[in-house]
Amino acid sequence: MDKIQTIKERIFFFLEKKGIRKETFYKETGMSSSNFKGAALKSDLGVDKLAKILIVYPELKENENLIWLITGNHELNLNPVQKKDQPAAEHHHEETNEKLGDLLANLFAQYNTQDKSILFVQKQISRIEKKYDEAILKQNKYLEEILSLAKHVTK
Repeated sequence: MDKIQTIKERIFFFLEKKGIRKETFYKETGMSSSNFKGAALKSDLGVDKLAKILIVYPELKENENLIWLITGNHELNLNPVQKKDQPAAEHHHEETNEKLGDLLANLFAQYNTQDKSILFVQKQISRIEKKYDEAILKQNKYLEEILSLAKHVTK
């Protein structure tokens, strides 16, 4: 099997393994199928949407499953094994939670950086639009002057 590249592709893999229809997934999560088709399939999944998926499908929050979902590392495990050694399991759980917290913090930081970049681009576009509007007004003023002079010359 080819390496699954995006979170959305891993979600489809999970749905396939669980025997869940895509239509059921869209209905349960309240997401649109257009977010998972064509070029949108390769785009990032927002943190809010990821949180909704984890609420609807809590087995994806299990230890390595969340790491698999976010990074593609590890394997999807739909049959988690209960550990008999409770203190060791709790320690492993704490380490995993710490790693997951770091991953989610990094993911949030990436989205935050993208948001700031988008805001910067929007401000630049706004400045360019303002300069463009000023140039058009100036051009219209010159055209009016030319037309006015042309009327005087033809009289």
